[in-house]
This record gives sequence, structure tokens and C-alpha cells, in this order.
Amino acid sequence: MEGQKLERVPTFAIVTLGCKVNQYDSWQLMRELKALGFRQVPFGAPADAVIVNSCTVTHVAEAKSRKIVSRARRASPQAVVVFTGCAAELLQQRGAALEHADIIVGNSGKQGLAQRITQWVRERWHLLASQGSDAPPYGEPLLSETSDGVHGKARAFLKVQEGCDKFCTFCIIPFTRGTPKSKPLPTVLDEAKELVDEMGFAEIVLTGVCLTLWGREWGMTLADLLERLHDLDGVKRLRLSSLDPRDLDERFVRTCAMLPKVCHHFHISLQAGDDEILQAMGRGYDCAYFRRLVETFRSFMPDAAFTTDIMVGFPGETEQHFENTLRFVREIGFMHLHVFRYSPRPGTKAAERKGTVKAEVADKRAQKLIAVGKELWLQFARRFLDTTVEVLVERCQPIGDARLPDSFEVSGLTGNYLKVRWVTDRPVPPGEVAGVRLTELVAEQEAVRGEPAESVCSHRCMWQN
Repeated sequence: MEGQKLERVPTFAIVTLGCKVNQYDSWQLMRELKALGFRQVPFGAPADAVIVNSCTVTHVAEAKSRKIVSRARRASPQAVVVFTGCAAELLQQRGAALEHADIIVGNSGKQGLAQRITQWVRERWHLLASQGSDAPPYGEPLLSETSDGVHGKARAFLKVQEGCDKFCTFCIIPFTRGTPKSKPLPTVLDEAKELVDEMGFAEIVLTGVCLTLWGREWGMTLADLLERLHDLDGVKRLRLSSLDPRDLDERFVRTCAMLPKVCHHFHISLQAGDDEILQAMGRGYDCAYFRRLVETFRSFMPDAAFTTDIMVGFPGETEQHFENTLRFVREIGFMHLHVFRYSPRPGTKAAERKGTVKAEVADKRAQKLIAVGKELWLQFARRFLDTTVEVLVERCQPIGDARLPDSFEVSGLTGNYLKVRWVTDRPVPPGEVAGVRLTELVAEQEAVRGEPAESVCSHRCMWQN
């Protein structure tokens, strides 16, 4: 069955929840299904197969994943509905079923899933034919793959690592993703070459469940991987997804500073800015360690941007604990905060802790942190006004009549993760690196207006959502 295409053109839709690792897995599955002859349609359009790549990092994410399965069945009553990802992994471990899902496949079973879906669709068609029914009508092709881990021809995710053995007391992921396993170096290099040479991507975003554990099996480190990827022709940028501070050292920092293609944007997960809460979370570091780490980064890369995850409402978190976190977040000067409420996950140690924080209290704390995050973004972005930066173009849209445009709105990212938009009189293809002079902050969108550095644009930069 493997590699065999169906005799008619089947369709599929896919919904991805959660992290960049899930986005990468979905993108790979899309590629495999298309190679088997499937055509992708938007979620909600009639399809022969609907895949929900689920998340269980919070109870909200898990509930949303289940609801999407129900929506998939309503939208495509005859479809093969597939439930995969972390929430599916937990269901399998518990031996439970899920109404409306035909196939439940955990993370460990994603390999070969495309072939399994193909077989199910074939059998479903035969069943419908025997009942005198037609297969579901086909939807329209998806406009782009942008929302599923690919940004035009600018950025592509490359998963290099799976699994985690940190066992933070609040986290269910080690139970759903398994023990750490690194993708072999030759495989990573081959995939990166394909992304650059055959698919034309300019920036590679390295991702993993615990990215900083890459190479541990062979006595290698993430710094070693960066050095090898940096040597590949055609790669314009290397960006790192979430980093665990416990695995970072000065050698890693020096390597990032030494390699020009490595983006000076580091998402280092903090979770809390109070030592007592960090200890209860099982994070394995304190605020002093985190502070020294950031100081080391800044000593080598003064322009570096730091983003992070902050949890509020962890069991036992008092108002004083939260105030300590607020102070520490301001002290570090993060460029962006991903703020979320604690969600009890059955089977984790934190779920057994006393001192539940009321939902309304946690919500207020989250709002305070989000407001502080907006202030910190302004402080960071303001440093770069009236300077010229390099921006990797992600999108270019005509302004006015698309057939005879007189200008184009271009948008993209700097190496240190500033979102930039500007207007020019010529189209700029995604994947090109453009020089842009930053002129104005747009605080509500955490973005910056600019103008082409090579020749000052005569138009006033227009802002379109």
C-alpha cells in the first residue's frame, strides 16, 4: 500500500493546535498526503479525511481539540476523522475512545499515518459505493500552507528533537512525547538542504520538544548542530525555538554570537520569577542563574531579543510570589511575554499540590503581566528607531488595483524578532532580505513601520491588517 496513489483525487483538511513541533508534524503529514495524490482543502469544507493534530498542554487546549473533532464530523459526515497529537497520545495510553474519531494515533504512531489514512479512505469509498452513495464532494484547494508551519518561502520549521525527561511538576508533555531522542545529524542536514535547495526557504527554524537536548546521545550539543547547519549554502538565517535555560552555557552563547546566520532572538522559558515557585515547579534553576545567563547573552549580543513563557496561578502562588515575578520580568527586560494560566494536568505532581489559586485571581495576574509585556516591547523596539535593519520578507501585497498596483506593502521579521512593515514601489519576493529604516512604532500590533533603506519611499507607509 505504501506509496500507492488512489484512483481518484481525494481531499483532506488538517487543523493544528499547540506548539511548533506539532506544526512541523502537520506539515510533514501534508507533504506525504499530497505525494499520495490528496488535495488539501480548508477546514470546514467537505473532505474525505480530516486530521486534528491535538494539544494537551492545558485542559483548555485539550477541550478545544475534542470540540474540533466534533466540528469535523459535522462538516464532513462521511469523512475519515483522524485524532492525533498529544491529546490522542493520552487517550491511547488510557485505552479510551473519542466519539466521532475513526482513527486515534498518538505521537509515536505518526510515522506511516499518511498510508493508513489512504487505506481508510479507500475502504470508506468502497463502503459508500456498496451502499449506493457517492463519496463526499470535494472542496476548494487551500490558498497556502502558511498557517501550518510554513511562511511563504521565507521560514520553515525543522524538527530535530523529540521527547523530554525534565518532568517539571506541572507538565504533561514527558508523558505524551516520550523520552528524548535526537534526529541524527546527517538526517537534519539532508532535510535542511531540501528546504533550502529544493523548496527555496531562506530561514530555518529549529524546533523540538526540548530542543536543547539535541545530540545528547552522541556527546554533541545544539551548538554543534548550529555550526554544521551554518555551513550549508543557501541558508540565510537560522532561528531557534524554545530553549530550556538549564542546558545553556557560555559555549552555546559564544557560538550563537560567532555565527552570523543565527538570529539574535532567544525564547528562553522562565515560567516564574520567584525562587520558591521555581523550586515547586521543579525547574532546576533560580532567578540568579537566569539573570546571569541573560547577562552572558547580552555581553556577546547587545541587540538580542529575549522572549519567554510565564505561568500564573501555580498552586501556592501568593501575591508576593507574583509581585516578585513582575519585578523580575521588568528587570530582565523581555521583548515579549507568552502569559498563560496554570492548568492542572492529571498525573503530574503539581496536580496534587494544595493552595489552588482562584481563576479570577489568576486572570487578573495574567492581565497585569500582559500589560507589562506591552511596555517592555515598546522599550525594546524604541531602541531601534531611526536605524537600518535587515528584514527577511515574508509577504508582499499590492496596494490598490492588484492588476496595476503602484505600490506594495511588504512585511517580515528582523533577526531579533521585530515585525516590520513598509511600502515600496516594487514587489519584493518572500525570502529576500531587505534593508529597512525603522521609522515608527505601532504599539497595539507590536510592530514597526519602516521605509526602504536604499531609497526613501515617497509614499507614507500604509498599514493593512
